[in-house]
Parts: sequence; structure tokens; C-alpha cells
Amino acid sequence: MAQDKGMVCPFCGWENVAGEYEMLLEDSASASERTVEDPQYAECPIDGCGELLVLQELDYHLELHAQESGESDDYLGEEAPASAPEPEAPIARARRESERQARSGHGAETETRQAKAISAWKRIFRMPSVSPTHRISSRKRHHDDSKTVATHPTRGKRLGKSQLGKYAHEDRMPDWLVSLLKKDGQITSQGVIAVLAQLLGSSPSTKYAYLCHPCVQHVSKLKREGGFCGYRNIQMLSSYIIHTKSKGHEHLGDILPSVFRIQDYIETAWDSGINAQGRLETGGVRGTRKYIGTPEALAMFRLLDIPCDAQGIKHKEAGKSEAQLMEYVENYFQSGVEDPTQHIRQTSLPPLYFQHAGHSLTIIGFEKLRNGARNLLVFDPSFHDASAIVRLVGQSFTHPMPDLALKMYRRGNKYLRMYREFEVLRLVS
Repeated sequence: MAQDKGMVCPFCGWENVAGEYEMLLEDSASASERTVEDPQYAECPIDGCGELLVLQELDYHLELHAQESGESDDYLGEEAPASAPEPEAPIARARRESERQARSGHGAETETRQAKAISAWKRIFRMPSVSPTHRISSRKRHHDDSKTVATHPTRGKRLGKSQLGKYAHEDRMPDWLVSLLKKDGQITSQGVIAVLAQLLGSSPSTKYAYLCHPCVQHVSKLKREGGFCGYRNIQMLSSYIIHTKSKGHEHLGDILPSVFRIQDYIETAWDSGINAQGRLETGGVRGTRKYIGTPEALAMFRLLDIPCDAQGIKHKEAGKSEAQLMEYVENYFQSGVEDPTQHIRQTSLPPLYFQHAGHSLTIIGFEKLRNGARNLLVFDPSFHDASAIVRLVGQSFTHPMPDLALKMYRRGNKYLRMYREFEVLRLVS
């Protein structure tokens, strides 16, 4: 066929100059990862972060880095030194670097040529359009897109980099990282929820808010550790279990479980037949940097006889998934309120483990704004608390700019609309 002459395989780069059906086949999973995910994702350029981000999320992510590092201390009620650089400067540099990284090797001409080649090959083989595959969708099956449903893992499918991160095929993490994790463990902050309660109480935009038990610690990752967010969220839920002596606390003892201990729990759960398909999907997690998610958290807690359940939320129509998530979270916190007329409604409830494609966070509360908008209140393990926040722990204070101080902890529609699927794990009594 004349139209086949000069066609380029979009996966391996081979050009069909002879006009015949000669092909070099690659693994379909790795091919789809490159053609779909490379233009959409980039690694955070901030030294030591290593998060893989949707490009749409990059600006927001970098702003939070600026806030945690103190570049935004002036926004938190502190005067910046006269010689301090403008906060936008490092953010702009980082954004340019990340965009360059994401598009390296994908110039406009190359992208156009590749897109035409993909379209041509699809016509020949009648291939369906490829959409990004994320771990959250491959680990469960949704029976009804209009409802919140329980998760149902897909059995026996080995996952790749799009679900397990760039170290998906790693057998063992490097020795320097083992030493770092054993030496430093994790970064923890206690008492931050009480600080947030005061900030929310003085915020002119907050109509009302709910917060989980104030004992919950904010656990954040170490510099250069990579993608251990799932572990850090398990540690945050564990801080509640240990402090309140909830069912199963005796298995955890008095200290937060380490990354290695969590890996042992997960592997033991699989050995015991709890979510055992996880080993087939991941190839095992012990001693590696593979991402973990809701199925692994569920397996660990069930092994330790800690009651919990998980819900999946998915809807094809834009905005519906976010709305259902917000409704679920508000209903959850409402169940723990004694006086619903209070402005800031402190509860004794545990936090929620929250997963979306590529990242997980811990939901510590819910906020309704006076303009009708809603926010999840979260501890994000990618960021530690700003020093200006930590210094307020244990104090009564009046903050000059509470909304800016709360930015690190709010996740609203602007953030959530980038995703269509969510998972929430809750501890139950």
C-alpha cells in the first residue's frame, strides 16, 4: 500500500521504508506508557522531592514547596529579609526545568509526526484509542459509574511504571536509601491540627469546618526518599490507632511502623491470603521503592485485626466524582459531631486514607466556605509543615493572614478536577 511507505512506528521509532508490513514489536504496556504518559507527567524539579506530577498540577505543587521551605514566610505573618529573592523566581525556574524535562525529545515537529504515525497504525490494526492507565483503575472494577462502590481488585495482572512508579521493576532499593530510612525514619509534626483549628476559626472565608482527632501526626517524607507517600499515610493513620489505643493497637506497639515494617506486614498479609493478588500485581514490595496504595493499606490493617473498609468513587461526567467525594467526606465527619452549630467542629474520628492516580494523602477534615465551595483538609506527605506553622503549636494566637497559612492544607475543586477516580479507606469501630 502506497500510504504505508515511510510510516514510523510510534513505539520503537522504526521506519517502514520498504512499504511492507514489517514490524518491531515492543511490550504493549511500556509502549503505551511512553506514548501517553510522557507528555503528561514530569518529575518535580525541586531537589530531593522526586514526585511524579501531572503537568497541570505543577504550578500548585511548586507553590506548596515555596510555602514549606519558608519562601512564603512573609505570607505567614513574618517579614522576609530585604535581600530575599522574590518567591516566584525559584518557582519559575523549577517550572521551566520541569517542562523542559517533560518535553525533552518531543519537539513540536516530532510530536506531530508521532501523532500521525500513531493514527495510521491504529487504522491498520483497528486499535482503540489509548488512555492513561493508573493503578487506581487497574486495581478495582466499578460496577456503576454513578455510585460510590466498594473496590474489587483485578487479579493476576502485573502492573508497570504507570501504577508502581519508575522503580516498578526494582528488586532492591539502593543501600544509601536503606541507611537513610533506618537512620532518619520520617519527619513528624504533632499538634498541627490544633493550629489549623485556630486558623480556620479566624478565617473570613470559612463558613464551618470539621477536623479529625487532634492526636493525628503529620508524617512527611525525607528528602530524596522518593515515592513512599503510601507508607507515610499508613503511618498517619497508625498515629491515631496508637494514641487512642484503638482495636489492633497492640500489634503496632508505641511507635510508628517503619517503611520496612510496613513492607513486612504487607508481605505477611499476602502470605496469609489477604489481598494475595497484590504480590502478582507488584512482584513483591519488600526492600523496594514500588508505590503502594489502598489495597496494600487494607491488607496490612486487616492482618493486624484493625477494622477498616475502602470505597472507590468514579464517574465519567466531569465534576461528579469530586462532588461524590466531597459528600462522602462531609457525611463521614458529620457522624462524629456532637454540636453541629459550632463554627469549627472538632471530632474524635480517625483520619481517612485518600488515593488518586499517582499520589495519596491523609484527609484530616472538611471545610465549607462562605461562597459555597468545599475543601478537603489534608496532611500531604510530600510536604512538611512550614516552620511558621510549627512554631504556633501549643499556643493561642491571632494570625494576620489565616487563608494563606491554610493553603498548604486545603484541596478543593481546582486540585480534584484533574482526576476522575478516587479511593478512600476509613478505620471503623
